[in-house]
Amino acid sequence: MNIKTSFFKHTKFSRWIGILAIVTFLSIVTNIFFLNSLVVSHFSNKTLQVDYIPSSKIVVNMLLLTEDQSFFNHSGVDFKEIARVLRDYWLYDKPIRGASTITQQLIKNELLTRERRIDRKLKEVLMAVLLELSFEKNFILNYYMNSVYLGQKGNLAIHGFAQAAKFYFNNDIDKLTLEEVATLVAMVKGPSYYHPIKYPQRLAKRRQLVLSLYHKYEKIVK
Repeated sequence: MNIKTSFFKHTKFSRWIGILAIVTFLSIVTNIFFLNSLVVSHFSNKTLQVDYIPSSKIVVNMLLLTEDQSFFNHSGVDFKEIARVLRDYWLYDKPIRGASTITQQLIKNELLTRERRIDRKLKEVLMAVLLELSFEKNFILNYYMNSVYLGQKGNLAIHGFAQAAKFYFNNDIDKLTLEEVATLVAMVKGPSYYHPIKYPQRLAKRRQLVLSLYHKYEKIVK
């Protein structure tokens, strides 16, 4: 093979690498635009906006202290928490625990499946960041609090803390006791697993954890 032929093949190879890089870049950008339009169109529904923060700070604080203490500081994904989880797993042999933020949970609940696949998790992370770029924190928090699944009675699905307060305690959300609020927050982790009638001991243990976090740490919303 002479120098001219070698140069030609090298140039052709480089050209194909460049084309592949451009195609890959355009594919990624197109996918981001698609996911962004999906997120914006879905969450532009204003009917679920209810301002919980002025009247139900206890509910907000219990929820955030249990599920997402850095909610007002991260951009949709709490990379510090993910790093802590991985550190504890690799260095201290602790079991893997969830590191999903409220924003990620909302994306998963509203737009994705619960499949445990890497590509689904990556999509969840990306969409959470896109959601944070398009909507304010209070909107995301309020949407979550109005839509999170908290139980089932026959064909009736219980969504949101206001509906759950009525269903379980026949009371308004801002009139619940600390223990009642902790019960609802505990059930966020899994209404079936922490079913108040089928598994009262599980629920009691989880409720106690929620209450201990609430009393131990400084309140996030004051």
